[in-house]
Amino acid sequence: MTGPSPDPYAPFLCDLQAVARARKLVICAPGVLTRVSIFDPVKQWRSQGWEPVFYPFPGLDGRALSPALDVGAAARSIAALVQAQADKQICLLGFSTGGAIMIEAAALLGGAVKVAAIAPGLPRAGGWATMQATTRDVLAAAWRCRSLAVRRVWLEYYRVLLVGRAGLDVPERAALARAITAERAAHMVYPEGGLLRAHVRGLRRWSGPGGRLQTPRNLSLFIGGDDPVFSTQATRAFAKTLGEVRIREYPDHGHMLFVTHPGVFDDVLAFFSEADHAAAKQTGLSD
Repeated sequence: MTGPSPDPYAPFLCDLQAVARARKLVICAPGVLTRVSIFDPVKQWRSQGWEPVFYPFPGLDGRALSPALDVGAAARSIAALVQAQADKQICLLGFSTGGAIMIEAAALLGGAVKVAAIAPGLPRAGGWATMQATTRDVLAAAWRCRSLAVRRVWLEYYRVLLVGRAGLDVPERAALARAITAERAAHMVYPEGGLLRAHVRGLRRWSGPGGRLQTPRNLSLFIGGDDPVFSTQATRAFAKTLGEVRIREYPDHGHMLFVTHPGVFDDVLAFFSEADHAAAKQTGLSD
């Protein structure tokens, strides 16, 4: 297990000159089979003084495929970067496995930063229940498309990630899933070339931060009500182990919440920009 680099910016993608000038940083980590471009909407926050810093996953965005992702090592790198920029306001934003990384980083930092996790990964990748559910979904996708070809099955499974299992039976949501999948197919990251193995092993080995966060109200989870990967019930159960964290749920959305509801980034920015918890209650972000 490797520790953080002596150069705190070595694992990250960012504009170093812009970072040096900025007073506010948002550090972003994606999820399995996702590029840092999922956070392109965050670049618009520059008009409000935020400068983004991205943590790419193995095999993507110019990063080598090896070593594989290690949630703890990634969290330590992020914590080291936060500590190296103690004069700046810093917030953390992660999607899926990136959310798990940011939760771990929050535990290391003792609640000193605000953290937003979109569809966050769960300890041990959700365990046996998640593995069973995902296997069933992939097999069902293969049956629907009558193929075992990786890309064909993945595109069919992606529709479930977008709108959830029940969403496929709702004509409007199913049509939305088909349209989004067709639009993204040419630029999608597929589970090929060892990418999936390099990305998922770290989450399977992550056991969570091991208790309550020091400042749990500085963590907010943004979750799809029909997430087929990490169920709402499992996510809420995990959240209880962390303390009184905030949860915002979006009905009729699946795991790929940032795709089906891009406005989630506006909600994250509102959370990061709150001056106190009283403001949080007024925005509706409180659970």
